[in-house]
Amino acid sequence: MDIRGEVRIFAYIYIVCLFRNGFCSNGCSVAENWSVYSQNCYRCISDTSSWYAARSSCQKLEADLVTISNAGTQSFLEKLCPNTNRWIGLNDRHIENNFTWIADPTILLIYKPYDNWGYGEPNNYKGNEDCVYMTASNTWNDSPCSHEFRHYMCQKPLDLLQILNFESSSSVVHEGDSVWFKSQIRSKTMYEVQWFHNGYLITNSSRRYKMTSSKTEKNTYLHILLIANVLQRDMGAWEIRMSSHLTQASRNLTLTVFPRLILFMNPKYNFSILMGDEMNVQCTVTNPESLFDVTNGSLVITKDGSVLQEISSLNLSTTWNKYSAVEADSGRYTCTHSGYHVPVSVSVYVTVIQPEQKRCESEWSESVQWKATLAGTTKQEPCPAKQKGSAKRYCEPLGVWASPSLINCTSEAFTNVSLLLDVPIEDGIQDTKMVQDKVNNAIQTMKNIISTNELSAGDLSSSLDILEKIVALTNSTGSIIEKENVFYGVIDNVLSANNSKSWKTVSEKTVKDGSSILKNVDRLSEIVLQRDNITATHFRGSNYELTIDKTKIDETGIRFPDVPTNNISGSSEQISTFLELPKQETKVKKEIYYVAIVYKSISDILPSDLDKDQSKRSFDHTSKEKEYVNSPVVSLTTQNDFGLLVPPLNISFGHIKNESSKMYAVCVSWNFTVSKWTERGCNVSQSDHKRTVCQCNHLTNFAILMRPYSPATEDKQLLKTMSLVGVILSISFTVLTCVIYILTWRYIKSDQNIIMMNLCGSLILSYVIFSSAVEQTGHDGICIAITAIIHYLFLVTFFSMLGMGVYYFISITVTYYAMYVANNFKARSRVHWFLLAIWGIPIILTTATLGAFWGKGYHLESFCWLSPDSGSLYMFIVPVCLISVLNVVIIVTLVRVLCVSKAMAKSSLQKKASSALRSLGTLLPVLGVTWLFGILAVNEKADVFQYIFVFANSLQGFFIFISHVLLNQKVMQGLRNKYPALSTLASKDEHSKIETTSVSRSQSTCKPDASLVETKKQSIFDKTHNKKVKKSESFIAETTLATDCPLSTGHDKNSVLPDIYK
Repeated sequence: MDIRGEVRIFAYIYIVCLFRNGFCSNGCSVAENWSVYSQNCYRCISDTSSWYAARSSCQKLEADLVTISNAGTQSFLEKLCPNTNRWIGLNDRHIENNFTWIADPTILLIYKPYDNWGYGEPNNYKGNEDCVYMTASNTWNDSPCSHEFRHYMCQKPLDLLQILNFESSSSVVHEGDSVWFKSQIRSKTMYEVQWFHNGYLITNSSRRYKMTSSKTEKNTYLHILLIANVLQRDMGAWEIRMSSHLTQASRNLTLTVFPRLILFMNPKYNFSILMGDEMNVQCTVTNPESLFDVTNGSLVITKDGSVLQEISSLNLSTTWNKYSAVEADSGRYTCTHSGYHVPVSVSVYVTVIQPEQKRCESEWSESVQWKATLAGTTKQEPCPAKQKGSAKRYCEPLGVWASPSLINCTSEAFTNVSLLLDVPIEDGIQDTKMVQDKVNNAIQTMKNIISTNELSAGDLSSSLDILEKIVALTNSTGSIIEKENVFYGVIDNVLSANNSKSWKTVSEKTVKDGSSILKNVDRLSEIVLQRDNITATHFRGSNYELTIDKTKIDETGIRFPDVPTNNISGSSEQISTFLELPKQETKVKKEIYYVAIVYKSISDILPSDLDKDQSKRSFDHTSKEKEYVNSPVVSLTTQNDFGLLVPPLNISFGHIKNESSKMYAVCVSWNFTVSKWTERGCNVSQSDHKRTVCQCNHLTNFAILMRPYSPATEDKQLLKTMSLVGVILSISFTVLTCVIYILTWRYIKSDQNIIMMNLCGSLILSYVIFSSAVEQTGHDGICIAITAIIHYLFLVTFFSMLGMGVYYFISITVTYYAMYVANNFKARSRVHWFLLAIWGIPIILTTATLGAFWGKGYHLESFCWLSPDSGSLYMFIVPVCLISVLNVVIIVTLVRVLCVSKAMAKSSLQKKASSALRSLGTLLPVLGVTWLFGILAVNEKADVFQYIFVFANSLQGFFIFISHVLLNQKVMQGLRNKYPALSTLASKDEHSKIETTSVSRSQSTCKPDASLVETKKQSIFDKTHNKKVKKSESFIAETTLATDCPLSTGHDKNSVLPDIYK
């Protein structure tokens, strides 16, 4: 660009910044008489000064005396400070007649050398003219620095960036050392910092370089790049670049790296030797250039820390020899270099085998010589020729070799490719072209090797690593795989059945399996679909088929691959696998790209683990059959995310094997988060022994998983259905009971019925919350709260049952045996103490459980309920069992009182059985004894108890309604009082009931209430005390569960005994 163009550009910049701010960059304020030209600010100052004083004044303004590097600047300054002598920054103070500019070179634009000396100048008149000024006629002249002129001109950069320094901790380092590069920047505006190594951009994604920035003082910043462990490849030019919206600046340094000292010990790995055999340990320097600056020292061999003296040494090698090994020679032998600046060592452990010790003899296997080894140890040997790594083999305690493991042996070609890809990944290099070249070279190298050879386990493991690195680099740098079909061909070869043995070894010895192929191809598909220019691609291999194409999803849908009609109907012997995505409602009306894949032979190398938390059916753990993938795997990825698919994706799978009758097909998709198959979002539409059709509401990788069929599955479903229906009925009838009690409260109000209302309320709440929220495990905090609430409400329910039992016990048993105690208890209402215990004790138990098991598996993973594994469930089971046992004891005492009464003694056997059954039917639902069946139902094989438990407890509310509403004469009398229309029907029902429960013909009709009560009470009196006692208090009548005869509206509260006495 010529000078005039540059002037126009910076004039424009100056006008813009002046218009916006009233000043230009770096404090070039117009109000302070600064003027802008090129990339600098200039100011003419009128102040009689020497050259030194003038420069000092400029520096106080963060500037310096002007530098004139071209005619444009000369012309500008002539106009800025005209018709006067003024100091400039040129001088030859250090070397006579070698004039230099004093300005910092970091703020100069250097063009070809320029000068504007006057005629005959410079002349160094009188030998002391070392400073230069511009004359009134605008030429340059030298003058004594102490001479004073009336004007001088200052200059500072217009640019907001100024590199104050750039340095490194050292320019020459050894491999393994640490080094830092540091740059101090002055800036008053935003700017970007970039680091480069040999021209390649380094980013924060680097695993080896740490880049930091900090503000040190006003407008000054410090940028540091640290290399904690220098490698040989770090040698070369290091550059820092700063850029803002106006300009940029850069500095660079060169780093020299000498290699780290490498010592090699022979034998390389720990070894055993027979007693009496010759023993040799040799240590060698493999890279002499690492000792370029080492002037002293030598190789030293030590045994367990003690230096060995009898060694033979050369310049770069030393050997310790023992002609006949003894037991004392066992130990660790270490080699070091005494003169190297940092400790570097290599060691081996030697075991001298005694004659009586078992050992594995030396032999060749898998192209590796396995030397004699002590039994019970693992032998490590170098890999076969042209392979890198180490081979391992275990010598069993009986002295027999196990199978060798060469999983860590990798061909040199694979090792080199992997190391080549490590450079941009570890160093965070973002040069797209460089990365693209490395990736394409790696793919081509893999194709050449894999297409002609069967892969060893080590090469297969390395191939999976290389594929992952290729995908990672492509994603991070935005580079393109130029020959994508070559990449797909490599995957096809990796999936070849020829590698099945190696796949099995890799799965057993490492954490890798076929799912790594799914993951990397999925990631690559997403990368491809994010590009601006997508090319339709079709690849069909022996083991893998892929298509990249576009479609209007709202018009045509997607079908892949195309299969013959006879394969779809199942008439062909080989049933094809294909997917079909119907038209989707979407806001995007344009064509979209998709990637569809079918993996034909991947089933054998994929894990069969199913996410049990998401399983829809039970799994028969006792079956000898194992889960396995029984279909090809299909995958679909689209450019746009459709969320839940409506209508769903249809996938037809042809089975690879004809499954046995003990197996059933499950539609699954691969969950990359947990690395397991999951049934979530997929259902079996139809299935037979050859083919399964699935419907899924999302996109990913799909397959068919065969699972052992569990006969208990249908039973579990039946139990679940029974529970659901029973809970709905229980809630409904419990609510109905509460409504009737509320309507008739003025007639039935009592302490016992207050407890009954609390029981019904807690039962309703616990059932509703349990059935609606027990599976809400999405948020752990919410699930913990749900678990605690359900725990509390169920405990309230059981303590209400206990309260009912205690009331029955005091009202009947205590009344029978200790009338005075019962009368004293009933003297005043004590229901508030019962309610305090019913609602208060569960708070203590629930809080204690939550505190004791917080963070220790408080609830189940798949349900919001107490966990038996952690033990929190026992904080519910123990109180329930205690309450149930207490209530059983109460029931026994009540039945005993019933049996010893005179009325029952004179009754017929049919009457006794009827009364006993009716009383038990009344007591059991409200006392919770049926929950004891839950303990017997813990064993999954106890099917009978499970059904009894589910039936009895899910219908608890129904039984409460029957016994405490329909069969409770006081409640029914209250309904007749409130609704007289019910009286006629109720009278007929009660008359029928009386007839069917008569004790004798003489008792076939009801006697007056008073005489009946008097008779029964007298029987009790005669039986227990043989003396007359006063009539029972009203509480006995209130606890009446059901009576043989209807109560009159105005009955005496003291005139009716509980039904269990009849």
